[in-house]
Amino acid sequence: MQGTPLKNLRMLQALCGGNAFKKIIIVTTMWDEVDEETGATREEELKGIFWKSMINLHASVGRFIGTRDSAFRVIAPLLDEENSRIALSIQKELVDLGFRLSDTVAGQVLRLELEQLTKQHLGMLYQIREELKDATSLQSLMDEYEKLKRTSDSLLQQMDDLHVPLSRRVTNTVARTLGIKRNRCVHKILIIGPHW
Repeated sequence: MQGTPLKNLRMLQALCGGNAFKKIIIVTTMWDEVDEETGATREEELKGIFWKSMINLHASVGRFIGTRDSAFRVIAPLLDEENSRIALSIQKELVDLGFRLSDTVAGQVLRLELEQLTKQHLGMLYQIREELKDATSLQSLMDEYEKLKRTSDSLLQQMDDLHVPLSRRVTNTVARTLGIKRNRCVHKILIIGPHW
């Protein structure tokens, strides 16, 4: 497993923390598309390598074979413990500890991913710029350059947004939506707020 699925697993680990993993069931599907032996071998590989840290934190693995009975078998453990709640790591960091999103474990994982994507895009931009000097197909390279530049700008904005407190982002969004300056927006929100 690599690429996006692996990044998603890392983010899940960062968001949930260790205590919540006993509420996570990793479900395998598509059992009707492989024979039992091949599927079981692949499942063991996933358990032993990619899901090992999650399983060590008490996540479980279930098989959904496309039937109603298999669906109930997968979710039954969650239904048995429906009244026990566990705070996620991200909840504890944001609410209990008062961290900014960028200071949480999940925020740091996200920042690392965004930094890697930004480096990759900037490298591609540099390569395209160099190719432009010798290009025979100048227009197609310019189009690719502009597309990558927009993506890089978006990634840089996302990284920047990680450092903006949620209250300021909400205020900025409200100000943009209402078409008023940010200072007036804060004033109006403060005036309206107590009357809700």
